[in-house]
Amino acid sequence: MDVKTAARVLDVLNLFAEAQKPLLYSEIAAQMEIPLSSCHGLLKTMVARGYLYEIGKKHGYYPTQKLIHVATLICRSDPLNAVIEPVLARVRDITGETALLAKLADDKVVYLIVAESKQTIRFSHQPGGFKAVHATSSGKALLSVLPEDERQKWFKTYPGFASYTETTLTSQAAFDRDLQAGIQRGWQRSLGENVEDVMSISLGFRAYEQPFAIVVAGPLGRMQKNEATTGQQLKEVKALLYAALPSANLTFVGEDSR
Repeated sequence: MDVKTAARVLDVLNLFAEAQKPLLYSEIAAQMEIPLSSCHGLLKTMVARGYLYEIGKKHGYYPTQKLIHVATLICRSDPLNAVIEPVLARVRDITGETALLAKLADDKVVYLIVAESKQTIRFSHQPGGFKAVHATSSGKALLSVLPEDERQKWFKTYPGFASYTETTLTSQAAFDRDLQAGIQRGWQRSLGENVEDVMSISLGFRAYEQPFAIVVAGPLGRMQKNEATTGQQLKEVKALLYAALPSANLTFVGEDSR
């Protein structure tokens, strides 16, 4: 559940990221669908904290450099980024496709770290972006490392199996069948189930008692052609994860922790 004031601050920052230009407070209020008085107070608070500045009365507001300064300091000390980023870079280089680290965030998948493919035609995604659990290989991989009773309990609060493409799995029964097939295969996959013409395969694991997934994503045709090879390459990534996270109590489906 969102805390309204916190959500609005983040919405303001995302609005500037999308607009990439100064905005009048009336424009911000209109796009956020909030009262002018509430918007004015919010912007004044962000100005007072050093995150926005007013260019001029008729020229609007824009974020200051404080935002990137604070973000840089935070990201520099990210405990996972330092050890997982080299793993993802290795996955990207051996598969030729975009590699991502995914985690459950309530009833969604969130991508934490992204190593984009160097190929011209590739899958792109921003860190912090969300995807539907039932329509992604990452969602399947994340749920595959949960005990059966915990997984079924999790589904009791899931909002529903919305259809995104013609191949989206639209029932829990279909999802469970696909998940079990992935467990037997050794990796989970999504064949255009969230975005048409995009395929991904994922390896789920538990670290620090939390589910995570390494994801490889790219154009559907290219990924299908190389699926078996990519799947085996992901299995080999287990050794990299054990080396990168020696004290994380790593576990994979069907394996005991080391």
